[in-house]
Amino acid sequence: MFNFVKFKSGIVMKRRDFISKLSGAALALGSASTLLSACGKGGKFKLGVCDWSLRLSGSPKSFEVAKSLGLDGVQISMPFNPKLPVFASPEKISEFKSAMKSTGLECASTSPMLNSHPFISTEGSVEYCIGSIEAAHALGAKDILLPFYGKASLLGSDKRIKGELFKPLVERLKLVAPVAEKFGVTIGMENSLNAEDDIRIIEAVGSPAVRVYFDIFNFQYYGFETVPEMKKLKGYISQIHLKDKGHKLDSNSGCPRDMQACFDAILEIGYDGWLVFELHGHNPKKDGSIEDVIKYNADFVKKSTLFA
Repeated sequence: MFNFVKFKSGIVMKRRDFISKLSGAALALGSASTLLSACGKGGKFKLGVCDWSLRLSGSPKSFEVAKSLGLDGVQISMPFNPKLPVFASPEKISEFKSAMKSTGLECASTSPMLNSHPFISTEGSVEYCIGSIEAAHALGAKDILLPFYGKASLLGSDKRIKGELFKPLVERLKLVAPVAEKFGVTIGMENSLNAEDDIRIIEAVGSPAVRVYFDIFNFQYYGFETVPEMKKLKGYISQIHLKDKGHKLDSNSGCPRDMQACFDAILEIGYDGWLVFELHGHNPKKDGSIEDVIKYNADFVKKSTLFA
């Protein structure tokens, strides 16, 4: 009787077979745990680039350039047309799909470019944002970047969100969030606010589809400390822009203050999504070609602790 194991279900199994299956399950569980613990902690991140940084906004050619730079994908943007607030026609989506198929690259995310036509007040902006969500879904992406800079800025003189903008922003986000939830897409707000205000907005909307698009340069540029703000936003970040005032990520420009500390924070919070390269104020005549800088940054990141 010591050679068999009887379960409550009535099933009887040889003890050696039971032990063998139990050991196999433990081994499998251990392997799965190892894989999960490695996710976002030295694992291979996907690297992308903003099509506007390549000066190819809305162009499928951006995928060819991104491939030549050793990247995995492109963040697609489309210019807003007040007379026709449609993010991308079926024909344009087909062009992007063809470019993705021929290059083997992915769409990292899409972005409804609304800096000059504020999301919270422009007629047609909600439909345009929904179009960006639908395009992301059609192209296999899980995120969109919703920008709030220039005319669309939410920042007041006290470095907090302007009081009169909070309610209309939340109301409009509540209109698009259900669509994002339906398609499994996250809306990443990229703005000049601090973590506290961003979380306040997210909690007021009450949707898991609304998060923050984190730019390691912008947070310091607008008067906050990048690393502490990133840690406060753990679990609220949809995607990350890698950017440096000196353009090359190892320039030690001071903005962000410490690139290695940024990399350490990305690993510490367990982020494992796309890392997308963007440029700010880049001048090819002075700073070198766009392609050379992005390629340099891609190589730099692949050799960093993010890929260790």
